Amino acid sequence: MNRWQREWEIKLQLMGAISRSQEALAKILESVADVTEVAGVSVSTLHEHVRVLTGLQGALLRRATGTSWNPPVRGKPASPWLADTIRSSNRNVGGASD
Repeated sequence: MNRWQREWEIKLQLMGAISRSQEALAKILESVADVTEVAGVSVSTLHEHVRVLTGLQGALLRRATGTSWNPPVRGKPASPWLADTIRSSNRNVGGASD
């Protein structure tokens, strides 16, 4: 396995670990939600702790892989940008004569 393949493999493993961490956090939150009313912990305090944990996981993912987990955005894609030198060379392709 070459260096790039190994690097990609490590990044995928790290993203999987963070995903499992998010799943574990969700399970913890379900348990905490059951106890929150009895323990007297405010929802806003719980929300802030979750926000901080999620931010830390996102920072770890961006730092280690250069990737983030921003959700996909729906919309109309922009047309591809081509440098002027590429555009002018494409005009001469296909047997067109000037």
